[in-house]
Amino acid sequence: MAKVPEGYKRLSADIPEPPYKDFAKKCIEEGLTKKEFTMSLLEEKLYGNQEGE
Repeated sequence: MAKVPEGYKRLSADIPEPPYKDFAKKCIEEGLTKKEFTMSLLEEKLYGNQEGE
């Protein structure tokens, strides 16, 4: 298993195939890696839309 950089935690989940395929498709459409897309979702959900601050 790859070492996680200091200050980071590894996130792993087993999810059903249909939502995973939609997730992968959305990543491609937005030109983001799965990590970048997941981070944007988490930040939006946890901290709200902070654009313009």
